[in-house]
Amino acid sequence: MKASMLAAAFLLVVFSASVPAAGRLAEIRLQQEEIRRQTEDSDGRYVRFDKGELAKLRTAQDTVFALLDGVSELSELRPSQQVDLFNALETVKAVLAANDADRQLCWREQRLGSHRIETVCATVAERQQIREGGQEWHGEPSICGGASAGATSQSCLPAKGGL
Repeated sequence: MKASMLAAAFLLVVFSASVPAAGRLAEIRLQQEEIRRQTEDSDGRYVRFDKGELAKLRTAQDTVFALLDGVSELSELRPSQQVDLFNALETVKAVLAANDADRQLCWREQRLGSHRIETVCATVAERQQIREGGQEWHGEPSICGGASAGATSQSCLPAKGGL
């Protein structure tokens, strides 16, 4: 019970904002170090996780430690590094909460028709849903012809149904 309350408190403190504020970097580093110590104990509170999940957690923490090494303010990180930090923290959160589908994943992309690069985020479940929708659309092509005499709009027929 105490362990779950501590984990819940950790999640509320660290993840109350999308990207950690500058004053929180030292706190995040300390919390990640404490979680690391507890995962390394053979009888620690995270003993319930299998080796694969612990490896995933440690890899994400290694990213956090590398990004925060020598950094005192968030503004010292490039936008792509801020995204990497956010993604690593979200991975830690997802492992601790045992809920990977709700894990936010962010990336930097250039919008079509623009030279601006912006950060875009979606949950793992949302990305999967978009991917499946794209595969569905790609799997059912249609044949569209021009407007016939007297018709005002294009008509489209499924490619398999034919004429």
